[in-house]
Amino acid sequence: MNGLNFPSRRVIGFVFAGVVAATAATAPARAHSFLVEATPSSKDHVATAPKTVKLRFGGGVEPKYSKLTIEDASGKVLGEGSNGVPDKPRELSMDAPELAPGKYIVRYRVLSTDGHVVEGNYEFTVDPK
Repeated sequence: MNGLNFPSRRVIGFVFAGVVAATAATAPARAHSFLVEATPSSKDHVATAPKTVKLRFGGGVEPKYSKLTIEDASGKVLGEGSNGVPDKPRELSMDAPELAPGKYIVRYRVLSTDGHVVEGNYEFTVDPK
């Protein structure tokens, strides 16, 4: 016969497809700076309005090309910013505006140091006193 027989080609094809699928499945986890911690956190109920919103990501982020916003329940932007700290390249923060009791949305759009843009949002609630 000429080269490999039919069953061997099939096995090589399955192995190659498995390697390609495994590589593709793990690539995004290494490539992006996903949100790993937030203060206040998602679905958090706080007794007093926060003075600062702080987000920590799984990889480095570029503060100059990133943006955090706080919106009210209707989507009105109440504040925005993206302050970075040189010795903490995975963190961004912003000063929070005065917030009355109610539900708020924190939106983020960050540029990872590897060049990927990551976007997301979460909610927290300021409880009435």
